[in-house]
Amino acid sequence: MATIIKQNTPLVTQPLKTSPATGATLASMGLKKTIPLLHGSQGCGAFAKVYLIQHLREPIPLQNTAIDQVAAVMGGDENLFEALKTLCEKEAPQLITVMTTGLTEMQGTDTYRVIHDFRRQYPQYAATRIINMSTPDFSGSMQTGFASCVDAVVRQTVQPPSGRQKQRKQVNVLCSIGMTAADIETLQGYLEAFALDAIMVPDLSLSLDGHLDDSDYSACSTGGTSILEIELMADSCATLVLGRSLLPTATWLKQRFDIPLISLDMGMDIAQMDALVLALSQLSGKPVPDWIGRARRRLQDAMLDCHFVLSNEQIAVALEPDLAIGYGKLLASMGIRVPRIVTTVDAPGLAELSAAEVVIGDLASLNPVVEQVSTIISNSHAAGMFEPQVPVLRAGYPCHDQFGNMDIQQFGYEGCRERLFALANLQLRHHHDEVAPHISAYRFGADEVQRKERAS
Repeated sequence: MATIIKQNTPLVTQPLKTSPATGATLASMGLKKTIPLLHGSQGCGAFAKVYLIQHLREPIPLQNTAIDQVAAVMGGDENLFEALKTLCEKEAPQLITVMTTGLTEMQGTDTYRVIHDFRRQYPQYAATRIINMSTPDFSGSMQTGFASCVDAVVRQTVQPPSGRQKQRKQVNVLCSIGMTAADIETLQGYLEAFALDAIMVPDLSLSLDGHLDDSDYSACSTGGTSILEIELMADSCATLVLGRSLLPTATWLKQRFDIPLISLDMGMDIAQMDALVLALSQLSGKPVPDWIGRARRRLQDAMLDCHFVLSNEQIAVALEPDLAIGYGKLLASMGIRVPRIVTTVDAPGLAELSAAEVVIGDLASLNPVVEQVSTIISNSHAAGMFEPQVPVLRAGYPCHDQFGNMDIQQFGYEGCRERLFALANLQLRHHHDEVAPHISAYRFGADEVQRKERAS
């Protein structure tokens, strides 16, 4: 059991967390033909847009209501009303996700009322769904904003069961912010192996997987889960939850439609994956395919190979809670000691980790343990602080100093194997002998050797 420590310093010098609206924007990108609309100033929207573009290297069609100094005092309802009208008229998206900021939350803006008035005045735009959510800058983190967006979309969209018979069983899959496009594709492969149809919410593997779209410009997200699919979630036989931040949404589906839920954190160690594969086999009534068994044996071999380098090492983690739990369990499975995990908000599951301490704070909280650890798992900001003295394995957001962030595998037997190899290779490249080699005082170089002349 880890000790939870909450940082109470009056100043944050090296922030780890970012705006919840940024997380909600990211979740919106996993929904088909969606425009995220930030109800706030242009600066708020620009920050979130640049943050995500630097990490993903993809266009982000984020719009904002451009609250200025007058609207900040007098109220921004008219800005939101006009923004909705403009987007529906010019772009006709399937979905608009309306997110609040600290400014509009402090105003007490009633986005639900504004949307209701807009619906009543412009019934011709009924084809565009508009969903509001609360994402204030002063509460929560990127993960909580992501979860708030998923929760709002599911609760405001899902319809009662249709009762229609399906050829294959359908499963709801709620994907955490910690999952990359490669992780989601890997999970889809596991579900397909058991002949299960999946509704992934959100599905970033279709929109942010780094593909070139047919059109040069798109004002909406270029892929993801459609609103029609989300409406049919009540017909599913189970809800699979990746990341504890989405458990409230899965619990609501269970209470509202009696849909069983399967929770396994991030699927980043062999025990969690074994539980998932067993659950999928029981759910589908099909045996485990041979390729999954081979993937498991390959992970076992990787664990055997890497334990010589990783076992008993000390590694620190600084990530959002879902991903911190995933990496914490992966490290524990290898016998790696974790003196400290730093995360953004107190969340369920953190106290269960095999770490000495879990600090709710910023990256500066790593300073007391940086001399003890051989590696840190965190983002590019941590790398700027601690490298080259301590190597940093890039994970989470933002990672703006490397390419292919959405192609990194973390989930499944394959993802665990890839992450173990990445950690072991970092250890090898930055290995320092504990005992310095002894250099004799009588040592001499080749240039000091004199040739002995032979007697004639």
